[in-house]
Amino acid sequence: MERAGFGHAQQFWGAVLTSAPQPVGAVIAYLAVEEINGLLPFSFAFAAGAMLALVVAELAPEAYAAVGRLAAAAGTALGAALMLMLAALLGV
Repeated sequence: MERAGFGHAQQFWGAVLTSAPQPVGAVIAYLAVEEINGLLPFSFAFAAGAMLALVVAELAPEAYAAVGRLAAAAGTALGAALMLMLAALLGV
């Protein structure tokens, strides 16, 4: 929003207003998962896919442009290695 020329107040209220429906959605999702236990793995998969899509579409291009390919690739590799290590240590 900042790049598009919106002021700080507009950015704040845009964030607040777009986040307002989240509690309602969270309650609906919670009730659905509680009602249908088999829905939980699909819910996690959907959330993980949404996060990965956000990273690929928004964050990765900015990181590569800001610090260069080598540094961004090294940060990605280091983060992936850390995640795998934590998963192995925690037994996930």
